[in-house]
Amino acid sequence: MRLHYKTVLRFYVLITVIFVHFNATADDYTESNTATATITLGVTEVSLLKASEVVINLQLNQQEAGQSVESSKSDSTARLLVSSVISTSSTRTLTAKITGGVVPVGTHLDLVAMQPNANFVGSHGTIAPPITLDGTDKPVITGIASCYSGTGVSDGYPLKFTYALDLNSSTYESLRASSGTQVVITFTLTAVQ
Repeated sequence: MRLHYKTVLRFYVLITVIFVHFNATADDYTESNTATATITLGVTEVSLLKASEVVINLQLNQQEAGQSVESSKSDSTARLLVSSVISTSSTRTLTAKITGGVVPVGTHLDLVAMQPNANFVGSHGTIAPPITLDGTDKPVITGIASCYSGTGVSDGYPLKFTYALDLNSSTYESLRASSGTQVVITFTLTAVQ
């Protein structure tokens, strides 16, 4: 059987096209025994607070005849839960102030935070001395960094509120009987400073 010249030529042209295509494709998809992938990572900055929903009742009651009413009442059942992630080496401050209601004349309301329990993770900061609450932000805890308090009933910062007569006895005459006077305390976890 004799092949025709044109048929042989077509065969060689077809083989050449296939070979050129294979080489071009192989050059586009060079493989090796290594590869890379780029991944973008990050952690969200966090600044969250939640106060326990307990209503605290502090009433200065009578004592026996000839004495003043009780000089103070305290309660430390309130808890403040916190979650914080900072973006720099700076820290946050927890502040508190009265944003609703008025403390009765002749008395004052103090606040101090206490050390959190062992469930607290991270840097819980430095507890400030007791503060007398009014309408200006005052530091309760300084130096809070990345941390979280847990969410259990005994987790978070215990808050001790003390309602007391003014130390100056000359204000006693301005006392007026009252019950159910409510004040609202607003806590703020400052931006990283």
